[in-house]
Amino acid sequence: MENLSGNGTPNFSLNCKSVPAGAVLALLLVLVIPFPSAAQIPEPDTLRYELAEIEIQATRDTETEATAPFSVSVVTRTVSEQASEPAFSFDRIAAGIPGLWVNDRQNYALGERVSIRGMGWRTAFGVRGIYVLLDDVPLTVPDGQTVMDILDPAMVRQIEVVRGPSSFFWGNAGGGTLFLSTRPASYDTALRTRIYGGAFGTYSAQVQGTHREGPRGYHLNASWLQRDGYRDHSQHQVFRMTGHMNWELPSGRELQFSGAFVDAPDTRHPGSLSASDLQENRRQSAALFERASAGKTWRQGQAGLTLRSESPIGNWTGTVYGTARSLHNPLPFADIEVDRLMAGTRVTLSGSYRFLRWGVGADGVIQSDDRRNYSYIGDFERGARTIDQQETVLNGALSTRLATAFRSFNVTAGARVDAIRFENEDRLLAGGEDRSGSRSFTALSPSLGVSWNTRPGLFYASVGTSFETPTTTELVNRPDMTGGFNPGIDPERATGLEAGFRGGWSPVRLRYQIAVFRMDVRDQLISYRTEEGGDRDFYRNAGKTRHDGLEISLRWQPLLWLELTAGYNLGRFTFRESVSDGEGVTFERGNSLPGIPKHRLVSSVTLTPGDYRISFSSEILDSYYADNANTATNPGYEVFHLELGHDGIALTEHLRMAPFLMISNLFDARYNSSVSINANFGRYYEPAPGRAIYAGFSLML
Repeated sequence: MENLSGNGTPNFSLNCKSVPAGAVLALLLVLVIPFPSAAQIPEPDTLRYELAEIEIQATRDTETEATAPFSVSVVTRTVSEQASEPAFSFDRIAAGIPGLWVNDRQNYALGERVSIRGMGWRTAFGVRGIYVLLDDVPLTVPDGQTVMDILDPAMVRQIEVVRGPSSFFWGNAGGGTLFLSTRPASYDTALRTRIYGGAFGTYSAQVQGTHREGPRGYHLNASWLQRDGYRDHSQHQVFRMTGHMNWELPSGRELQFSGAFVDAPDTRHPGSLSASDLQENRRQSAALFERASAGKTWRQGQAGLTLRSESPIGNWTGTVYGTARSLHNPLPFADIEVDRLMAGTRVTLSGSYRFLRWGVGADGVIQSDDRRNYSYIGDFERGARTIDQQETVLNGALSTRLATAFRSFNVTAGARVDAIRFENEDRLLAGGEDRSGSRSFTALSPSLGVSWNTRPGLFYASVGTSFETPTTTELVNRPDMTGGFNPGIDPERATGLEAGFRGGWSPVRLRYQIAVFRMDVRDQLISYRTEEGGDRDFYRNAGKTRHDGLEISLRWQPLLWLELTAGYNLGRFTFRESVSDGEGVTFERGNSLPGIPKHRLVSSVTLTPGDYRISFSSEILDSYYADNANTATNPGYEVFHLELGHDGIALTEHLRMAPFLMISNLFDARYNSSVSINANFGRYYEPAPGRAIYAGFSLML
């Protein structure tokens, strides 16, 4: 029987007795594949490996994989992968990136939990602790909150991840940076339609087109997804669209437009389950959430315009962007409505002088939230307003950067200064009391890195910093259940050290990354719940935490039709201070942070004989805690997936069809893909589906 809770320390479950038949099959596949003999692999004349010169947009500068003195990963999805992967969740396309962990909660009302080196572990909904951008437009708003539901993972072509504290680049919520691009690799005229369906009432249709007209290229991508859901009360419907325009102007200038839109008319929230609930029925919803018709309806649009230009002074990049979002979010403790507007601009100027490379930047952004909370009367009928306020967040920042190179050595240093102001206008005036107020925060985020380009690859070491303010939601959620901002919480701050090596061995087509890191976080923002607050999360600064870890990533192509990948993450994430309060909530020094496993291994074997594509992938991790007190444990698991596809069968001279099939959780493992940290009444667990089959096809012109 599964041990779903207890006081014992989690044990790494990867042992001979616990490995299922799927793991044995994966090992056999590797052993029986005919690897090339020594005669087939040419003797190298040199160990030099040329790292990619692709500019890493996540750094806002001209850093590349060949020079960046910090941990960075770039994943580019091919046209074949985009056409043949269902990819209705982000975890499937980001599974192999070291240091990045995506929990698919099977709950579209909350979204996936995303963490980088443990930052983001405490997220109750959306994404925290990480700065996320989609096609140059920030999904992270000035208060540090990120909502990624505008993103259709199937549309993503490239993922860039900067791991470790990176407020120097983007400011608030800089425990790592995630830059996502849906822009096409080419604007050559093409049209593609993709349709698939499968388990749990899943149906999706997508249309994508590109066209070039002289110096201008256009791209449009639209999709519809509906799912009944694995669990009761977890239905989801969503329409998404992205669009791009790329205009090559005279004198080496370039103008880029990007836009995105989402409309989700019906998304249900099933809540989390207790251990006894899991034993009774893993697919049930939490009764209170279903009675309250918990879920959300939302609509969001965003657009950005970027101009790149060269001048005698240096290279200019300027971006203006805006976002509008409306949300209706009924929950068991309140019926919530929020209308959000955000607008911002950023400018970067970079150049070089003799042996120096330099850059300066400026950012300005405003966020305005119109928030209304309602109580319930009777059987969850909307009652009186309990909160009616206008929340405004202003963020301004200046940054500077210097880099120099001496032979094979590069040194980079920089700093950013942020000023953030929260303002709240209370329009309810309950009991004649005005709870309006404001909070102001400032932060200095320095960064220093050094790299050494050797024949096998690039050695690097760096120190970085980050800060994370409370979001408006976290400030508004006061334990006394009144309006206004909580005056008792402040930003959390982190300092990170890392050293690593990345490179490869070209003759055998091997790439590798190795990194070790330590992060110290102080004034950690910790969520807790009270009996009066029900399922509402409140926040406080509760001492210090430490994140230590090792990341290893390998990609090997021993044959042109065979590729093996593996990524291993080892981490120790602990509280460094004991904290207790009068409500009985206790955090002991040395306790593990909940929601993060110590060991995690992701691997895949991909065969591409001819036009076929066969991929066998796995994720294996050990158990981890679900609460700060380390009294509840989520068991480790081993889960395997199989994907089959064809690059395209010619139907006519210009029309091709590419069929595909995916079997998720191939060996029907029973596991929980995520947990609700510190949940009331032991309702920690968010179960994952068993074996599920999805099939479809793409038509390409």
